[in-house]
Amino acid sequence: MKPTLLVAARLLTPLAALLIACSSPASVPPASAASSTTAAAASTPSAPTASTTGTGAPAATVSLAGPVDVDRVIAHLKVLSVDIGVRESGSENERRAARYIADVLTAQGYTTSVETFTYPARYDDSVLRLAGGVTIKANLLDGSAMGTANGMLVDGGTGQPEQLAAAKGAIVLMRRGGLPFGQKVANAQQAGALGVLVVNNEVGPFRGTLGQQRASIPALAIDGSRAEAVRAALGQTVEMQAAGGTRQVTSQNVVGRRGDTCRAYIGSHYDSVAEGPGANDNGSGTASMLEMARVRGTDGLCAVAFGSEETGLNGSQAYVASQAAKGAKFVLNFDMMGRIEGPIIVGDPALTESILGVLGRGADQPLRSGTFPPFASSDHVSFSSVGIPAVTITSGDDPNIHTPGDTLEAIRKADLQTMLRLGDAALEGMLKTVGTR
Repeated sequence: MKPTLLVAARLLTPLAALLIACSSPASVPPASAASSTTAAAASTPSAPTASTTGTGAPAATVSLAGPVDVDRVIAHLKVLSVDIGVRESGSENERRAARYIADVLTAQGYTTSVETFTYPARYDDSVLRLAGGVTIKANLLDGSAMGTANGMLVDGGTGQPEQLAAAKGAIVLMRRGGLPFGQKVANAQQAGALGVLVVNNEVGPFRGTLGQQRASIPALAIDGSRAEAVRAALGQTVEMQAAGGTRQVTSQNVVGRRGDTCRAYIGSHYDSVAEGPGANDNGSGTASMLEMARVRGTDGLCAVAFGSEETGLNGSQAYVASQAAKGAKFVLNFDMMGRIEGPIIVGDPALTESILGVLGRGADQPLRSGTFPPFASSDHVSFSSVGIPAVTITSGDDPNIHTPGDTLEAIRKADLQTMLRLGDAALEGMLKTVGTR
């Protein structure tokens, strides 16, 4: 899920939690980056038939029991979030995950390809180095000068001019608050400081901007959890390095095709943020998609695992830009399936209504139509932007995402099974509705 914000609503009675424990699945040989042909045909078990109402919306006759197997999902999830781990955009681990997904889809009867793309990405390698070799990650304040500064660390309060008597030729430590960042740095420059460190007034990192100002000295933001360690270095020589900008990143989408034309899609992003292994966001969505692809494989269905979603929906945008999706009837995207905290369908209203018609709108199933908060998004948006009906199905908010706590152990097996069955039933109903099977 991109970015850190998610759904605020909660279910009144969430399903009981069951922590996951599973063994590693059988290994799969590496896949090349070139297209690979199908290795075996996936069987499609029989299922109840969905009828269609007079309005074109399918009636709620599909089974929510389904032939999908949550233990298979857990096995995939273990490979992605434990055996591979953090899958940051452009990293070797992201490439490892892509190879694994390609191998699974090939073994399930899909013609697979790993399709690379590049995009410009911002990076921030800024750090503060204390005496004794202690290195603290820092964030650039937007508008900071780039480069390295060495000097004695002095206390600059909140950056008021009268607090900067010792700033000349020094690196100034300031507390967040009191003045805008731009004014803090301007005052320090005026006082002859070599650099500015602004430490958060609460635990956690932050980012900020100097506004219209472009500083002539480095200016960095420090996580509040490191305040004590940094303040202990007052009076000592420290080094701050402001290093950031934009660079080209290479990532990849994994595409599994059944037949010559993709008339319907299931999708998920498989990358994670750098801060954690991304079990729920979005190992759970990718693992669930792989299981649905196994069960529902039919001519015209394509499965796509998107790279680099966390850095701006880059994978799905690259795929849509290739024109490959042109003419598709629908896209079901799965983003976070492992902790039911307010599950919703987000995206195309008509497709949402059709899915709810398949699943039923009663208390027996928890999915509802919903929206993401401002600044939150997922890969369905890329398809919607070119006129393809698309939705994201998600189990809802999760305080662990984008943190080291987004682990396999934090997934709730019962919730994952519920979301898997709902997603599978939605896919089954939609495939029958649009005539792809």
